[in-house]
Amino acid sequence: MTENDDNAFRETIGVASLKDSLAQTQRQFNEWAEETDGTRNRRSLLTRLNPAFFKLLDELTIARSRKHIEKYYEEAIDAVGNFPKRLPPQSEYAEIDTKGRFMTFDKLNDEISNYKLSVFNPAKFIKPQYRKEIQPSLIKNFSQVEREHHLIGMMKVNFLKRLESSINSFAITLDRTIGKIEDLEKRIKLFQETQQQSLFDLETFEVFDGEDEELNEAFQIGAKLKYDLRELDIDKWLKELKEDKQQLDLISSQAKQIDTSRDAKLHRLKEIISEKVKNLSTNLHGKPNRKVVVFTAFSDTAEYLYKALEDWAKNDLGVHIGLVTGSKANKATLGRTYFNEILTNFSPFSKNRHKVPTMPQDEEIDILIATDCISEGQNLQDCACVINYDIHWNPVRLIQRFGRIDRLGSINEYVQLINFWATDDLNKYINLNNRIEARMALVDVSTTTSDNILLPDKTKKLAEDDLNYRDKQLLRFKDDIPDLEDFEETIALNDFSLDDFRAELADQLDENRRKLRNAPFGIYAVAPSTEDNPTGVIFCFEQKEVVGQAEKVNPLQPFYLIYIKSDGTVFYSFVQAKQMLETFRSLCSGNDEPLDELCKQFNQETKNGEDMNFYDELLKSALLDIKNNFKQKNAGNLFAGRSGTLVDSNKDLFESSNFRLITWLIIK
Repeated sequence: MTENDDNAFRETIGVASLKDSLAQTQRQFNEWAEETDGTRNRRSLLTRLNPAFFKLLDELTIARSRKHIEKYYEEAIDAVGNFPKRLPPQSEYAEIDTKGRFMTFDKLNDEISNYKLSVFNPAKFIKPQYRKEIQPSLIKNFSQVEREHHLIGMMKVNFLKRLESSINSFAITLDRTIGKIEDLEKRIKLFQETQQQSLFDLETFEVFDGEDEELNEAFQIGAKLKYDLRELDIDKWLKELKEDKQQLDLISSQAKQIDTSRDAKLHRLKEIISEKVKNLSTNLHGKPNRKVVVFTAFSDTAEYLYKALEDWAKNDLGVHIGLVTGSKANKATLGRTYFNEILTNFSPFSKNRHKVPTMPQDEEIDILIATDCISEGQNLQDCACVINYDIHWNPVRLIQRFGRIDRLGSINEYVQLINFWATDDLNKYINLNNRIEARMALVDVSTTTSDNILLPDKTKKLAEDDLNYRDKQLLRFKDDIPDLEDFEETIALNDFSLDDFRAELADQLDENRRKLRNAPFGIYAVAPSTEDNPTGVIFCFEQKEVVGQAEKVNPLQPFYLIYIKSDGTVFYSFVQAKQMLETFRSLCSGNDEPLDELCKQFNQETKNGEDMNFYDELLKSALLDIKNNFKQKNAGNLFAGRSGTLVDSNKDLFESSNFRLITWLIIK
């Protein structure tokens, strides 16, 4: 958007430096992440983040949740159609082998946990006299020894994720790992014979399967360290490599024996698809409601499923099938195999196929096998069923997958989500071994732009918290299909957008423009307190003469909202504009008339407005906090070199005389 112009939004938005604003936000997040006193929550993070970041997201992003659309876009819904109704999610669990000869997922997890995977752990075999040279080599937060430990943890998780996807993908990964071991053995033996080519670079290995971007990114972070084979105990290394190869080869041989005729999970998928295709129900257009999109995280699994289902779908079910992946060739039994044409043939109504006369018009694709390359930005509303053949570790991805069919303008009254879980005991599933090591490396990546590096123990705490949060949300998919805004702890784009309030304001202006224009300054109302909103006052001030470029500190410049409690302490400061407006709305929404009892109580306390000393003191406290908070945040920007505003010391723009009281809400 900015073509690398760091100050592209200086004039239009008031963000002087994109680089500085984002770096400051990252630093503030890391400081928040290190808090251990129980204050690390959504509210404390939003309080900490600088207003420039809030302003940037508010101005540049559009976040439209389902609830927002249903509330504010009634006319649009009437024009394009409603959201479909969600059926309860269906949970599936299938054994791996129909003959029961292959070990269970839980048993295999225990087995893999004992693997050494020494091919990824050369640091373990450094001779004692050379160890001092390797230990200080910090790669971001971790030493190389720790980094390889986490890498092995990630590899073990990768094995399990591949098995969860399909026995075929699991066997492919085992073969690749065995191949890496054999390549390393050849390299070491060549060195033993020639004493040449002694440098070994772990980075030359293609460690993961190319499709897990986060694992690959985590491994690539940091310096590239090369080992000198002369400094390693290669006899000991070769011995452990041989043990690893034997273990992996044994389980690989067993996995390869499970072909499509013995793949229990594939059998169950065929049963579900068959039931769906043969279902006599129809969509809102009166056409058979038999479309299914099957999501998997890996293209290996997608290709395996397509090959296993292609002839069966066409000959036994009489329907067409398509395959789209982000990395390999697409396939289909109808039409050309271009990415967009496959999707259009799968969802012809939502993608307006009738406007493309060169495409088939009489037949459609009813079964679509896809990776997450289509989990965003695609309208597939002709379909009413999404099957997650494997469960992505990130619950947001599951919502995005389902969002392909759970969209406005669906031609189906109901939509269905079906999840294949790796094990029938979901608590066991989320407590798999090695997950903490894997997440530690990924959390480490998130601090890449930070100046204050997190220590490993704090990184571990972050990883554990991250897993606990994600696991709690994943478990919800057993009984529910949550929306993004339903994730209570999450920070979403909506938290940085005032669009809801702009939409409400537009409605209010249409209905009450004259009344609002004629309303006096200082108008007030009384609302009841709640458990979450204590007694006090929300003041709305306007600064008559403003501090230059004050928008870097105050997101609503020149207006200041502040929520001050009855004891004079601040509940929400002016930088928390979004939370303040949400609170204001929740306290007042639905009350069209004054609350007589509260008004009577207020009048008695103030002697019908003659004794306002109590509220005068709250007002002074509010203005004092605005002054102090502004100067503190502005000074932070200045000293951090982030274009803070130099305030004229001869002129106090925070005197009460420079503020106009627009309105105030008394909370009793």
